[in-house]
Amino acid sequence: MTQGQKPRKASRKGRAKNAATQRLSMQQERFVHEYLAETPHNATAAYARAGYKATGQAARTAAARLLKQPAIKAAIAELRARDAAKFEVTRERVLEEYAKLAFFDPRKFYNEDGTLKLPTELGDAEAAALTGYDVEEEFIGDEPDVEMEDQAHGGKLKRQHAKTLAVGRTVKIKYQRKKDALDSIVNLMGWKKEPAQLGTPENPLTMVMRDLQGRAIGFTPVDHASDEDDAE
Repeated sequence: MTQGQKPRKASRKGRAKNAATQRLSMQQERFVHEYLAETPHNATAAYARAGYKATGQAARTAAARLLKQPAIKAAIAELRARDAAKFEVTRERVLEEYAKLAFFDPRKFYNEDGTLKLPTELGDAEAAALTGYDVEEEFIGDEPDVEMEDQAHGGKLKRQHAKTLAVGRTVKIKYQRKKDALDSIVNLMGWKKEPAQLGTPENPLTMVMRDLQGRAIGFTPVDHASDEDDAE
């Protein structure tokens, strides 16, 4: 630096980069882990579980500020990327699983004779969609087994063993709602559009009102009295 030359100030971009890579405190690290520990994510709850003392609106404000810090954002992104790599969670894989839930065929839960298949007999899509498989069996009492047991004194002891006979079997299955999976696919693909707000040109009610107003402008009142005068 030459004499008389003023030192240059660090750019904001450089400071932001350093902030993103700075080391978090133990409490901040706990906040990051608590924030990612549950879904939907709740910054205020994570703030409290991390040991911060503020409550109420002060806690909500402080938690929101923590989420905006570059270092916190970087730590959250790093943990998410690490978990995705560890469990091989990719967008394509998630979409594939949603597709199984959305497009499985309920008819494939049954055999040709109408009986339900065992879980081990289901295809990949049906097995993924299956959320419950309950078996209920009905029994009635049957004639007991009788056994004569020799005794030390020379006599015999009659023992009866109760028996039951299965007379019925009911199997109930539960599977994933297709609409939930379809909604998730729409969100993942970015196809969801916000509904038109009332008063915007795209809102159907606005379009109808505009159409009626246009027709009203074109209406021409008919003066029946004038017609009668002309007829005379």
